Amino acid sequence: MDKINKMRKISLIPILPQILSSHRKWFSSKGKDGIFADLSEEDLQEGNFRNCNLVEANLQAANLSYSDFTDADLRGTNLLDANLKGAILTNANFEETDLMWANLNGADLQNTRLDGAYLQGANLEDTRIIQEQIKFAFIDEDTQLPDNIRQPL
Repeated sequence: MDKINKMRKISLIPILPQILSSHRKWFSSKGKDGIFADLSEEDLQEGNFRNCNLVEANLQAANLSYSDFTDADLRGTNLLDANLKGAILTNANFEETDLMWANLNGADLQNTRLDGAYLQGANLEDTRIIQEQIKFAFIDEDTQLPDNIRQPL
């Protein structure tokens, strides 16, 4: 019987600072320098994203649980189906970010900006989000909100 060699995915956590720096260059140079951050489906659990610029990056279906995004800029980032369970998102900017079907259960959303964010199907249970934060976000009947937030009519 032939043994199938499975390639183990290497963690990008050790080189995360270089990836973030390169994406910042890419964004500030309008794509002329640096490298676009495509971290889709990566396991970046407990990553340090403090003060990072991941504007328009691709983090679709990434495991970002328990990561720290304090003061991070993620405007327009693709976080479709991402796992942000227990993440620290304090003072982060998620304006116009795709968070559809993302798991934000237990995330710290204190002062997180969500204007224009796509939250359809997202799990926001056990967060301390306030109504004002989602006033201009897109939610639907599948968005799981904490008990203190009412679903708009």
